[in-house]
Order: sequence, then structure tokens, then C-alpha cells
Amino acid sequence: DLAVRGAMLAALRDDTALMALVNQVSDGEPVKASPPWLQMGDPVATGWGARGVDGLTVRQPLQLVLRGDDLARVTAILTAVDTALAALDGDLGEWRITSLRFERSRIARGAAGWRASIDYVARAARAG
Repeated sequence: DLAVRGAMLAALRDDTALMALVNQVSDGEPVKASPPWLQMGDPVATGWGARGVDGLTVRQPLQLVLRGDDLARVTAILTAVDTALAALDGDLGEWRITSLRFERSRIARGAAGWRASIDYVARAARAG
């Protein structure tokens, strides 16, 4: 699951369109960041397999924090996240991502701004 998480993190950080919209993409809770920022949460992995294939399903949560009341900006950032992850190269050496899809989101307006929680699910098979 660390290879899948690392590949997703790299894809987000390497995407210039996304990085133009957020101040930071952090691996876990950001130490110093002013909104908007995107955080990779703790993944949950479960095993799966078929004859001769070892696999993992990894649910990777992301959280977006944004100040202000601009819902269009929230939408633009979430679209950029989806675009960056869609372009992810699935070849991770020992593992190969066979599918990566958006699963669910929750967007909430608070007193200081917006928070969005989004989950992606990746399926990976051990190469070999």
C-alpha cells in the first residue's frame, strides 16, 4: 500500500495545474500550511487475489481545506486532483496499479471556509 500511496502523492505534487491551485500537498497532517492545502490521509488496504495473482485494494482518503466562500474554487481543485490521478503511471516496479477510481466525496461549508473529503480506491497486483 505504501507504493500506491507514494505514487498517488507524487502524481499530485508533480501536477503543475493542481499545484497552482493549492499551497501544499502534504503526506499526513501539514506542519505549516495556509489554506488551500490538500492532505493525504491514512490509507486502508485489503488483500485480494486470484489464481497466481496477489493483489491489494487501497482506499486513499484526501482532504482539502480552503478558506473563503468560493465553491467554484473547490470544484476546480477537485477536478485537478481527478485529472492528476487519471494520468498516474500504474507501473510501480513490484506492483502495478490495475485500476484507480474516485469512490466518494463529502463537501462541507464551515465558518472559515470549505472542507472536502474525497476517497479514491486503487487496485494493484504484484508484478511478476
